[in-house]
This record gives sequence, structure tokens and C-alpha cells, in this order.
Amino acid sequence: MLRAPLLHFLLLGGLFYAFQSIGSDTAEVPVVEVQRSAIEERIDVYRQQMGRAPSPEEAQSIERQVVDEALWLQQAFAIGLHEVDSVVRQRLLLNMRFLEGESDASEAELIERAIELGMDRSDTVVQRRLIDRVQAILRAGVRAQPPDDATLEAHYETTAERWREPPLLDLSHVYLSRDRRGDATVADATKLLARVRRESLEAEAAIALGDPFLAGHRLRGASPNRIVARLGPSFADGVAEAETGTWLGPVESAFGQHLVWIHDRVESRIPPLEEIRTRVLEDWIEQESRRVLREHVDARRTQVEVRILDDTGAGRREPAAG
Repeated sequence: MLRAPLLHFLLLGGLFYAFQSIGSDTAEVPVVEVQRSAIEERIDVYRQQMGRAPSPEEAQSIERQVVDEALWLQQAFAIGLHEVDSVVRQRLLLNMRFLEGESDASEAELIERAIELGMDRSDTVVQRRLIDRVQAILRAGVRAQPPDDATLEAHYETTAERWREPPLLDLSHVYLSRDRRGDATVADATKLLARVRRESLEAEAAIALGDPFLAGHRLRGASPNRIVARLGPSFADGVAEAETGTWLGPVESAFGQHLVWIHDRVESRIPPLEEIRTRVLEDWIEQESRRVLREHVDARRTQVEVRILDDTGAGRREPAAG
């Protein structure tokens, strides 16, 4: 439902209207309440996942995250997202059918009762959906205003290393199994290397003199990560600077020893912007979206009163700034 451009436009307008109206001298400052127990629960999750208590700085970051989520939810309710989002409506409908069983009430009546019961504010699935949707509206606003060429060029230049492509190797290897040959593996590999060099053997002929290798004896266009995954880090290091068109060895792997022939090498490079423009644009949109979201929620903090309540309902206030 929210994919419709017109609805995105209307909700984005409503979002900024609701945001800016808070700054009016005559508008009542909204109150956003956060239970201290919700923060403690999040801290407990961190403790379980990390195996330690969070540092004071980490605990403060967790508290900020919980408050931020409450601010996003308040924004979603302010523009009525809970009433129009199809996923939220279906979730509320499912909850009510589970609660009431068979009912003659219409879907609209069931959803209305769910809202009256506060399910739209207590259901964690609904909360996550509303946060995602209100953030998606702001992200859509960023995407609707793409950067000019100069801005995109500047982003490409400042993030150049992010686009670097790894070197690629096209190689064949002769395998000598450690399991089969035991302590003689290195000596056998050294003797075989001398033979293939002396006889100027082609890759296929040399491979036939070694042992079978289930993963195959040829790697085409292999990045360092792919080589590590196939043959281990020692092998990857051993062929990293190898020359093309000559036999190299013995090269150790996780399985034994190898003689290696490098057919071709493509050096690492940073592609020109024209070649990866779409990827750079998407990266700029993501970075700009994060900035807009952060600035928006930070600004909300200065325009509302945040109350962090303890389990008895008492609490402290974080007064609106400005």
C-alpha cells in the first residue's frame, strides 16, 4: 500500500506538517513515555548476547535506541500510519480473531476494537512495522531527490576504496595429498616440480601426475577470498604474488602440497564512476538516508518531552529543548 507514490507524497507531507507544528508557540508539546523496564530488558538482551554487562557508554546508547524507537512510533501515530498500513491492519485483525474466535463483526469493527484495546501500541510486530514505515517515508524523500553529478562524483572520490575490486587469478594446480603421502608429501612435490619444469609439461599433463582433488584442479577468475575458501589462507598467500606462465611450488594448503600454474591475473583496480554509477548512487542514498533519519529523530528530541518512567509509574523528565 505504501508503495503508491501519491500515498508516499501525502504521508511525507503529513510527517513534516506534524513535525513542524510542534514548534508552534500555540501547540502543546507532545509527551513521549518510555518504561524503564523496556530499557532494562534491552540491556538484558545485550548481556545475554555479549556475555557481559554493557559499559556505561553502551548502556547509554541502548537507552537512546529505545527512546528513539518511541519517538518514531509517536511520529507514526501522529500521521495515522497505524490506520492505513495494510500489514498493521492484518496483524490487528489476526490478533482480534485469536482473542474473540468466531465473530460476526466486520473487519473494520475488529480493527477498531483492537485499536481501542491498545493493540496497535503494544504489539511488537506492529511497533516494528510502524517504525520501518515511517522511516521508509523519509527514505523515499531522499530517493526522490537524487544528487547532482558533482555531489555523486564527490561521494565516489571520498569512498573510492570501497569500490576497489580484488585481484583475480586464473590457475591450475597439481595436488599431492598429505593423507596419502604423509611425511613424503613435500619431497614428492619438490621432485614433481623439477620434472614438470624440465619437461615443460602443460597443466593437464602435470595434473595427471598428482592426486585426485574433489573440488577440482582449476580456478577461474578467483578472488583471494574464494581461494581461501577453496584451499585455505596458506595457499592464498603462496600464490598472491605468483608470476603468470610458470610453475610455482610447492605451495602448502589445508590439504597438502600443490604445484601451481597461473594462466592469467587481473590486478586490483577501482572501476571508473561510469562503470559503477548505480552502485555508487545507491550507496549515497543509503548514507544520506541514515543522515536524514538521525537528524530527524535528534530534532524530535528537542521538540517533545521525553519521560522515562520507572515500574511504579514515577519517573524523571527530559524537558524539551529550546
